Amino acid sequence: MEACFIMPWVIFMFVFLIYISFYSYDKCVLFQDVYTLCLRGSIQKEEGGAVSYINTHMNEQFGKKYFGTDKVVGSAEQHGQEINVYARCSVQVPFNHFMTMVKAGGWQIQAEGKAWEINPTKLLRRFRMVENFL
Repeated sequence: MEACFIMPWVIFMFVFLIYISFYSYDKCVLFQDVYTLCLRGSIQKEEGGAVSYINTHMNEQFGKKYFGTDKVVGSAEQHGQEINVYARCSVQVPFNHFMTMVKAGGWQIQAEGKAWEINPTKLLRRFRMVENFL
């Protein structure tokens, strides 16, 4: 008699742990991908090339490494020297109303990365101009 009450809870807990693992893995990988795109975009040498580089390589960076999620949607923008990359996805859960993570906004994952655009060549030239001036 007790097994008919315990077994559904045991199965539910195993499934819940599996989906929590998917959520945690996807969240870590999404943050890593966003910051990788920011870093790679920030070292582009041509003017305004950061956003175009990020937009062309975004799908390649996200790839197919996410478990149990829909498609990762991302965007990039640049304000002066600051580069911002945003990405979001959601883990697809079979019984969404039973397995809701209220404080985390459901099963939505959002990541934001910021980086400053640096051009090492331009920076070295400025240092040399100052050095020659002194």
